[in-house]
Amino acid sequence: MYRLIALLVGYLFGCLQTGYFLSKQTAGIDIRRHGSGNAGMTNVTRVLGFRKGWIVLVADIAKAVLAFLLAHWWLGGTAGLYAGVGVVLGHNFPAYLGFKGGKGVASTLGIVAMLDWRAALIIYALMLVIVIVTRYISATSLSMSVLIPLMLAIFGHGWETVAVTTWLGVLAWYMHRENIGRLLAGKESRFSFGGSKKPQPPPPAAEAFTPPPADPTEPVLPPNENKALEMNINGIIYDRYPVVTHVITKDDTLETAFVAYLQPHVRQQDIVFISERAVACTQARAIRMVDIQPRKLAVFLSRHVQKTPHGIGLGIPETMEMALRECGTLRILFAAAVSVIGKLFGRRGWFYRIAGEKARGIDGPCENTLPPYNEYVVLTPQAPTEAAQFLARRLGVAVAIVDANDLGCNLLGVSDPAITEPFIAAALRDNPLGQSGEQTPCGIIREYKG
Repeated sequence: MYRLIALLVGYLFGCLQTGYFLSKQTAGIDIRRHGSGNAGMTNVTRVLGFRKGWIVLVADIAKAVLAFLLAHWWLGGTAGLYAGVGVVLGHNFPAYLGFKGGKGVASTLGIVAMLDWRAALIIYALMLVIVIVTRYISATSLSMSVLIPLMLAIFGHGWETVAVTTWLGVLAWYMHRENIGRLLAGKESRFSFGGSKKPQPPPPAAEAFTPPPADPTEPVLPPNENKALEMNINGIIYDRYPVVTHVITKDDTLETAFVAYLQPHVRQQDIVFISERAVACTQARAIRMVDIQPRKLAVFLSRHVQKTPHGIGLGIPETMEMALRECGTLRILFAAAVSVIGKLFGRRGWFYRIAGEKARGIDGPCENTLPPYNEYVVLTPQAPTEAAQFLARRLGVAVAIVDANDLGCNLLGVSDPAITEPFIAAALRDNPLGQSGEQTPCGIIREYKG
């Protein structure tokens, strides 16, 4: 019984998401929507800088240490060990953040320090050597997960401690499964010890552009049919101009898909917003329905998805199959189970909170879908923040990659952290780009100067 209590205590400590709260307070962003999408030290360092990354590292180690000490003092026995496990689970799967947190590496470092300082010193030293030689944080973390139970066994710890830390190692490998794939493919990013990289001079194809100042007398672009041009946000009027493009395909780049259409219209202080679906199409993330072979599980789960007139979502076997591939079978099954519990209490939306943005952003064909995408499933774009930053250099204004529909708007990537999700959601809450054949995958937000 005391083990279960220790797990729950640790889980509460683990839910203190330092990276998430620090990014919200200092930059006004959700760190999980930037960079790698992780709330841990490495991603915070890359997005917000080395100093903030170290704050997250120390805090995440500290919460494991505090939980361990509290449980050991209160319950005795191996309670500290199980409190540490709870911290990792709370850090990785915080309930109030849709079970999307970090990967538990820093908290695991805190646990091993409490279990055996001798093993901890050796492991820390070996990790330092590995990260200096390889500059792969993921490879260093995976090495740590193997070293911990091995070193604890060498120093004479019992089977229970070795078994539990081995299980933590298996969890670490599961949390790093995408990193493992990139390591095997030679595509994993190396860590910079200088913290976040300074912007590099763009190549000729991505040369910076300086837009002219806005001129109230120049002609403006019309809104889409049945959509308003203006939106009042906290007493300030903003115009939203949809921009027509050609039908974007995998043969396009960000340059050919958007820049030529937007550059003539952008002005200083504008904000460009672009549909995540259009960005995904340039990355070959649109897959023909006939090329998807849904498994029986996908067929079963899709039958129980609530259907709405605003989009097909995961309501067909093909889109559910892609969710299983993108997010992992275990995560989708867990999300489905929690969703059933939520419905019993009259609460909806729990499935996507757990399944995450990759599942939420999957689009299938529905009524009025623009051909040829009436025969495609479109996934979420890769590296949306990097795409926004590239386009910002080419357009000379802030750029946001958004998932907007008639139910609301989510911010997937943004070039300037000052552009917050609440502002974008308020500016685009009526989906000014439309949701059928408008052929306007991008637009411009401009403050009305009268």
